[in-house]
This record gives sequence, structure tokens and C-alpha cells, in this order.
Amino acid sequence: MKRITLAALLGSAALVVALPMAAQAERGGDRHGGMRGEHMKAVDANGDGDISKAEVEAFQAKIFAEADANKDGSLTLAEMNAHHEAMEAKRKAERQQAMFAKLDTDGNGKISQAEFESRPMRGMERMDTDGDGTVTEEEREAARAKMKEHRGKWGHRGDGPPPEAPDAE
Repeated sequence: MKRITLAALLGSAALVVALPMAAQAERGGDRHGGMRGEHMKAVDANGDGDISKAEVEAFQAKIFAEADANKDGSLTLAEMNAHHEAMEAKRKAERQQAMFAKLDTDGNGKISQAEFESRPMRGMERMDTDGDGTVTEEEREAARAKMKEHRGKWGHRGDGPPPEAPDAE
């Protein structure tokens, strides 16, 4: 029982510390608009481009204070979940706003059919390897194999065995 309690407490503490990094990863890191840079700017309190231990500790304290809804100096699972859900909702709203703004090329607050249809077809362009304007079953299979290889290489939803479950004693 002590192992489970200790594991739960350590896991909770790690989650609170990891929330900013998880948020960064969910937003795509540097691939889509420099989100990693934005996260680092939030941690870099004095704006000098360097991250000190004191700045990381201050940032962790800020995140903890935000999550500690009843301000009792500790976090419950409900508080952590509520904070995580609030942060996810904020990120989702930001992503939706950015997508809408990208599609609304004339900035009138509406997306016309022409604006909607002008979106690049990156998936089609990537899969149509012979450039004939048609994606064949062979091209789709090749794309699937490439994605599967990429996921396995980086450990994302790979086909390997599931990680071992922790000892539940």
C-alpha cells in the first residue's frame, strides 16, 4: 500500500512539473510556428535568452499555484485534471483561431468557398509520388509504410510490445 501511495504522490508531482512540457509537445514543438520558443519565453522571466534554475523553479511555482484551485498548498487529482482540461481548452481555442485566421485570407471574419478550397493539399502532394494527380493504392501503401516506420523510429504509437505495468504491490 505504501508503494502505491508513494508512486501516486510522485506521479502527481511529476505531472505538475511536466504540464508545461506536455503542453508544448501537444502543440507540436518547433515544427508548427515555434511553440517551443514560446514556452521557453514564458520560463525566461528576465528575457535574456538563458533559462536559470531560479526561473524554472519560479515557473513551476506559478503552474502549481494555478493548479491549486483551493490554495491549500497541495494538489488533488481533481485540481490537476481541472487545470489540465483548462489548459487544453485554451490551446484548442488558440489552434482553432490560428487555423481560422490562416484560412480567412481577406481578414473579413468569414471563410468563403474560394478561401476554403484554396487550402494546400499537402497529404495529396506527399502521397502522389509520381505527380500524376492521382493517389494509387500502391502510393497509399507506401505512405502508410513510411508513417509506420517514422512512428516506430520515434516511439509514437509504435507496433512494439506495450510497456510493462508497474508493480501494484
